[in-house]
Amino acid sequence: MKNLEVEILNLEIRDTIAAISTPYGTGAIAVVRMSGPQSLHIVSKSLAKGVKTERKMEYRNFFDSNGELVDEVLITYFKGPKSYTGDDMIEIYCHGGVLVTNRILDTLISNGARLATKGEFTRRAFLNGKIDLLKAEAILNIIEAKSESGLKLALENLKGKLSDELEVLRRMLIDVLSKVEVSIDYSDDVIISDDEILSDLKDIERFLSSKVKYADRGLHVSTGVTMAIVGKPNVGKSTLLNKLLVEDRAIVTEIPGTTRDVIKGEIKIQGIHFVISDTAGIRKTDDRIEKIGIQKTLKEAEKADVVLFVLDAVTGFTKEDEYILEIIKSGNFIPVWNKVDVGSNFVKISDDVHISASTGIGMKDLEDAIVKKVKPLMDDGELSHVISERQLEYLKRMHHYVKNSISVLEQGYPVDIVSLDIRKALGELDELSGRNFTEDLLDNIFSNFCVGK
Repeated sequence: MKNLEVEILNLEIRDTIAAISTPYGTGAIAVVRMSGPQSLHIVSKSLAKGVKTERKMEYRNFFDSNGELVDEVLITYFKGPKSYTGDDMIEIYCHGGVLVTNRILDTLISNGARLATKGEFTRRAFLNGKIDLLKAEAILNIIEAKSESGLKLALENLKGKLSDELEVLRRMLIDVLSKVEVSIDYSDDVIISDDEILSDLKDIERFLSSKVKYADRGLHVSTGVTMAIVGKPNVGKSTLLNKLLVEDRAIVTEIPGTTRDVIKGEIKIQGIHFVISDTAGIRKTDDRIEKIGIQKTLKEAEKADVVLFVLDAVTGFTKEDEYILEIIKSGNFIPVWNKVDVGSNFVKISDDVHISASTGIGMKDLEDAIVKKVKPLMDDGELSHVISERQLEYLKRMHHYVKNSISVLEQGYPVDIVSLDIRKALGELDELSGRNFTEDLLDNIFSNFCVGK
């Protein structure tokens, strides 16, 4: 990273930041936190008696800049580096009203703090060496966990599971790179065969191959299984979505083409978390806006882990259905014949399910079929601790460079050419963990956090 970027980040760390860390709204208790070298000095301006003891709650009256009492609070002081961010920190526990928390925050800012940006507390923890980027992502996954298994995975990464595994990989890469460099610089004194280097590279490739192969399972556990509902217009896709969600998220009418955009919701089926999408009906149309909706539908179907192909038991299998089936048949889909309470005009496609989304007939059978379809995604192989698309992309690039180095060596090219790919793989690993980083990379990661974390 450039020296100027390092200096800018150091200046940012020396600021004292403040934010409300609990969700916005009315509650029993709210937390306002502050981090930076002036934290103790700033909060002392609002207290009749200063805070002296570390890591111990102290009762105080908190006053605004005009000396008016704002609230009775509890305050905890964490002296850096033994704090979440590595800097001095103050946490203020007050009554959970919107007005009182905002007045405390405004007072801290008036006394010299500035409002924190998204994820800035965790960003400082990273910059101060308290955590790496993998642990930072684990913190976000803990906050956003949708299932017990996803929470467990994130907690294990926070304890260093993935970091430790990749540190082993880093040592393997450095070791083989050292052998390559020695074989080049000291070829007359030290004999290291190409076969030895090749063997080491193949060990690394197997390690990376396993991580990439099972990464989908970690992603599915962490972020949920994606499911798209597709079909021609007016087959009951939106009614089915509402039935699955047990709420009215989608507009349901008798007018074909009502859904023009993708409507999303989140559900749990037999303990598995799903992100489900209701899409625009697929048909030939001259309506420009509807065409855009149909294009979005096709993209959703393409990237979904499982597709519910909804058909109409009243109209039967039509040319529009045949067109849709041709598009999705290579993927993981379930034919769902809807409206069986009023029609029976259906044909056998593949593991069909018969339901009535409006009355609830067959919904348990549909849920069983969905779980059966996605079980292999969740249970096939070892549990991967790769829990973000960013992590997976870096691993894929590393895997590419290592495979390329093996190919180069097997084709008889000089060993010094191999070192180029190994160095590239090592560079990807260091960016993944945060040993090397740019400000843009940090902005991208920490912008997903809330203010106050």
